[in-house]
Formats: sequence, structure tokens, C-alpha cells
Amino acid sequence: MKKLKYIIVMGGLSLLASCDDFLDVTPQGQLTTDVYFSNEESINAALNRVYSSVNWRFFRLGTMYFTTHEFCSDDVKMNTGDVNFTSAYDFTNNPGNIYVERLWERWYQYLNDCNEVLKLTSGYDNEQAVLYNSQARFFRAYWHFDLVNVFGDVVLRDHVPAPSEYNIPKSSQEEVYNLIISDLEYAAEHLPTRQTWGTANLGRVTKGTALGMLAKVYLYRQDYAKAYAYAKQVVESGEYSLDPNFRNLFAIEGKYSVESMMPGHYIYQNITGRLRNPYVEFQGIPGSGLGSAIFTPSDDLVNSFEAGDPRKAASIFNQGETIDGYTNVIKWTAGFQYANKKVIWPATQWPDADFFKQQLNLPFLRYADILLIYAESANELGQSSVALDALEQLRFRARGNKTFAQAGVLPQITVTDKAQLRQLIWKERRVETAIEGNRWFDLVRYEKVVPGYTTNIMNNLGRTNFNYAKNSKFPIPSTFVTNSNGVLTQNPNWL
Repeated sequence: MKKLKYIIVMGGLSLLASCDDFLDVTPQGQLTTDVYFSNEESINAALNRVYSSVNWRFFRLGTMYFTTHEFCSDDVKMNTGDVNFTSAYDFTNNPGNIYVERLWERWYQYLNDCNEVLKLTSGYDNEQAVLYNSQARFFRAYWHFDLVNVFGDVVLRDHVPAPSEYNIPKSSQEEVYNLIISDLEYAAEHLPTRQTWGTANLGRVTKGTALGMLAKVYLYRQDYAKAYAYAKQVVESGEYSLDPNFRNLFAIEGKYSVESMMPGHYIYQNITGRLRNPYVEFQGIPGSGLGSAIFTPSDDLVNSFEAGDPRKAASIFNQGETIDGYTNVIKWTAGFQYANKKVIWPATQWPDADFFKQQLNLPFLRYADILLIYAESANELGQSSVALDALEQLRFRARGNKTFAQAGVLPQITVTDKAQLRQLIWKERRVETAIEGNRWFDLVRYEKVVPGYTTNIMNNLGRTNFNYAKNSKFPIPSTFVTNSNGVLTQNPNWL
């Protein structure tokens, strides 16, 4: 077997992969490039492409991400007539939703990028090949996990397909989860820690990232013992910690924060035809020209913050607030009074004085998420003291690294009743990770824990079209079902 050098060609994940449009529909799992790599430098380039999948440019102006990760939740209020967006919010979705179709296509292309790395390194047997493989397998698990959360049963891709394999049936969620867990266990065993990677490789996934994702996977499966065990490993390792400044975590300077376990930062690049930060693009202030603002934080989300919670001021921009360095009058569309402050920063930081070009960070996984998983799983296992300690760490940071006695806000939680503490943990999770792509998937799993929980929320908000059995998963895009000639079948509740 050949030996493989590990070639570092990127500092801190400064990725420059191209971003192509979705002009053609390709079979799931089809190669994203016609180039078959054969040397070490090209293997590294292939791995860079895997990492570039989490650069916000690739979410095609946010359409796929927001439609499937945010619009169904109770955290947003819609401000658009685009039926592909509003149908997700109204639960009138259909298998022809173009944004969901693009997600299915793109995520399978990402999976193939991961498998391409594994294929290219198959002829090598040294530790550097293992290092490549562990990164590729982490991302393969990440994209499969996201697909399962969005669709349920999906097509499993564990290798680069031969032409005869482009059209294959779905696998069960259990089969997909088995691969997800196997990949993450491999990654956790072989990836370096953040400290071992060193500053030259900040932004790479780490041992802690893989352990954290395992904790999240098991939490979503209500396997609290394993969720607790993996979260505990992350907490006790010291590899990551809470950033002392909650607000700055979402600035571009926060992309390599000690809390950011899987950075999702967007660094503006002047690419022809793609002149806007896709995460900022659809947010902003309605009616102001500062962002398209097709959705904003909902009243329900805003009201879920406790009185005096500093995270509210750091997360929610209110009508009447001003932006440092911006001298124009900020206009608001009637009926809207909030915006996501995580995408609103001083005008002096806007490239070319353009709101749409802001550079910012939105971690795909951060240490606060792991603390919340630790708290929730501990509570479910009857270890309320552990849960309370984890919650206090978050609230201590939220108060500005002060105790309740010092800050006078966010009283320390002391409730030990499992059901009551569960509700407090879920509430803490909502405000801590507001509009970070977690709430909808949380609502889906909460109904499994407390029957009727999410259904009642939607009914109380007047969103009476919601039917958990049907709407907890999206339909498989009709284009791919039709093109499969009966091989790929629709989700049963969408037939």
C-alpha cells in the first residue's frame, strides 16, 4: 500500500471552490466533477471541496436551508408571496417545491464529494489517509443526518456510485442512522482535537465535533444514555468552551471562537452573478432595503425571552433601534417590528457599504448546543443536578459572565421535577439558538417525547394545517420520483 502525505493548502478554511447554479437535474449521487484524482495534491483539493459545502454561498441564496430548516417552525414570521416559501410555513407544501428539490440534489452531490475522497484514498494505508478519511466520513454523516431529518427514509450513499447505481431505492432511517453513527464513531476515534490541529487548521472538524454530533444524533433518537455519554466527553475534555461574549460569536471575528465547533462563516467573495451573502440575503429589516426580509423573528419567539435576558438584545433587532454608522432613516413594513440581529452589524463593517455583503458567522454546531444536549439527556436520566449546572453555565454567560446576584436578571434555575425541568431546558434551547436552524427539528422530536406538544403549538398559533404524521417530514421531490421510473418511492404520508 502507498503512503500519503498530508498537504495543507488552506489556512483556517479559506475556501475558493466555485458555486454553480442548479440549471440541470441530476440523479442522486451523480458525480459533481468529471475529474478523477490520482495524486496527493488532488486528494487534498477534493477534501477542500468537501469543506466548501458549508460555505454559505452554496445554499443558493438560502432558499434550500430556510425552507427546510426554519419556515416550518414557530420562530419565524413570513413576509413573502413566494409559494415555495410560504407553503412550508403554511403546511400546504407539495412534492414540487423547487427549493426542496434543490436541497435533495445538492445534498447528494455533497455526499458524493465525501465518497470521492474515500475512493481516492483507498490505495493508501498510512495515518494521513486515515486523517483524510475521518474528515470525509464526518461530513458524510452530517449530510445523511440532515437528509434524514428533512425527509425520513432516504437514499443511502456510502460509495461513489457506478452508472447502474444512480437510480436506487430508499433505505430505512435505521439503515441510514447505522451509517451515520459508524462514520461519526470513526471520525471521533481518528480526528485530532482542536488543540492538536493547531491554529493553522482552525475551521477543520475535530474529535470534539464528531463527539458532539454523536450526542446530537442520539438525542434526536431519544437514546438519552448515549447522548449523555457523548456530550459528557465533550464537556469534560476541555476542547471547547463558551465564548465569553454571546453577541460576538456571530460576527466574522467569531468564526474560530472556542465555542465554534463547526464554523458556518460566510466570507464575502466578489463572484460574478453572486454578489450577496446568502445567509443575509433573505433576512434583514422589512421595508428598509436592508436585506430582502422574506422572514423575520416571530412575536412568539421574541416573547419567549425572559425579562432582561441580554440574549434578546443580542438576537432581536427592534423597530426604533439604530445601526451604528448608518445614517439613513430605517423604514419598516407595516405589521413588522423585529429582525434577526445576528445578521445586523455596524455599517462600518459592511464591505462596499453594502448590507448584503456583510461577513458573519453562524456555527453549524457550537458548544452551547452540546451543553443543552448534556442538560436535556441528564434530566431524562434523572440527573437533575447535572442538568441544572449546565443550564447555569449558559445563563451565567448570558448575564455577561455574572451570577444572578450580580446581574439581577435570569434567576438561577433550581427546578428538579423532570417534566418541569424538561420544559425549561427546551425554552433555554430556543432562546440560546434562535434562528440557527435547530428549532424545527427540535419541534419534530418534542412531539415524540410529549405527544401533542408541537401540534398544540401550531394550533394555538392558528396554523391548523399542521398534521404531524404528514408534515414532520418533507415529501421526496416529485422530479426525482418521476425520473426514477418507480424505483424511488414517495413518503407514504404524501401519496
